[in-house]
This record gives sequence, structure tokens and C-alpha cells, in this order.
Amino acid sequence: MKPSHHDVIALQRYHAVLSNGRMRTVAFLSQKGGSGKTTLAVHTAVAAQEGGERVVVVDTDMQKSATTWSQAREGGTPAVVTVAAAALGDVIKAARHDAMTLCIVDTAPHAAPDAARVVGLADLVIIPCRPTAFDLAAAGAAVEIIRAATAPAVFVLSACPFRAPEIAETRAILKNFGLPVAPIEITDRRAFARAVATGRAVTEFDSEGKAAHEIRFLWQWIKEQMKNGIKADRVSSVHPKKRARS
Repeated sequence: MKPSHHDVIALQRYHAVLSNGRMRTVAFLSQKGGSGKTTLAVHTAVAAQEGGERVVVVDTDMQKSATTWSQAREGGTPAVVTVAAAALGDVIKAARHDAMTLCIVDTAPHAAPDAARVVGLADLVIIPCRPTAFDLAAAGAAVEIIRAATAPAVFVLSACPFRAPEIAETRAILKNFGLPVAPIEITDRRAFARAVATGRAVTEFDSEGKAAHEIRFLWQWIKEQMKNGIKADRVSSVHPKKRARS
């Protein structure tokens, strides 16, 4: 007898628990508002859940955008917990006790002490960066926090305009920080805003759309970064690489 869709999802979640062995914590961090941090956090959370992870989203941003999104959802998963960054450690412990396999943390911008606390608890830090000069300046500030905690981190180009030359330029500059840069850009598409407005993610709103493809690709890449043992390396130095003299 062919298993039902619910049976398949349950089996995927069971194997996710067995294969991971423990819960992983991924934090989205930016020292600038409007970088796409919350957008990436909630859409990645749903993509991970669809892939069999047991996901909890922790909203430590005072704007509570992820919480607002959650309140508009039907079904109640992934769960979104709203707490101050100081309570994140307790939430992570509770999530492990509840057999969650993935904790995604949405952080507040311009909160250096709280950001350092979150970074210290994360298995992987994701720094969203739009292809603008202001975002690049803020990316440097985020790297300073990560360097102090010797935390594993990666960059993701977010809210990118279509076919803009600034994308390639930004990617080249980010590589100088010595951290991995996601091979796919998250394009500024209406599907993201439309999905969020109805309490959904793009993989639910338009499962076969380009936005959904980008988010699924990003989640698979994030999984590979964790699987490849970034935590074991604990990036001891993330100083920008010196450019070769011409």
C-alpha cells in the first residue's frame, strides 16, 4: 500500500532526528535593518520543515516581524517563540527537550551585546547582505562580532534586483572577508511579500515559482555547510583577505 503524504513527512522527520543526533541552531544576523533577515529566516524555516526538519523559530527582534507572520499562519508550524536575546539559551534547551532538530533565530539589528550572545549559541550564522554600499558597511560590523566569537558564518546575497551589475561586485567584495558566500542570490520578487502577507512561505504560496526554487536551493546549501563541519573549524580568523597588488 502506498504511504500517504502525512506518513512520508513523518518518516522524513524521524530520519532527520536520527541523522542529526542533536538540534542545530542557525542565526540570521545583520547590523542593518532591511537586509532581508526576517524574510530569509521564515522562508528557510518552512523549507526546512518541508524537508523533514522539526523547526522552531525564535524571534528576538523587538519589531516581532516573524511573530506577526506566525500569527497569520494556519496550522501552527513551524512554531515561533518570541523572547529577548537573553533568554535564547533557555529556549534552545527547551527546543532540544522537545526533540526539535533545527532552531532558527531572527535577531534585531543594531544590538551588538545581544548579537554577540546569539552568535555564541549558534552552530551557523547567516549574514544577509543586499548589493548596496550601506549593506556592505553593515556586513563588516557583523563580521567583527562573529570574529570576536570565532563563530562559523556565511554570507547570503538578498533582495537582489534583476541582473544588476552590483550583484557580482558585492559578491567579489564579500569574498574578501574570507567567509563562504551562498552560490545563489535571493532575488527581490513580489512572491516573498505576497506570501508573508498571508502567513505563508514562497514554497507554499507558489511551490513551482522561482522564489521557491531559490529558497529551497539556499536551504540545501545551508545544510551542506553544517554537514561539512563548519562548527568544527570554528573559523578562527575572518579578517578580510588582502587584495593582491596590481
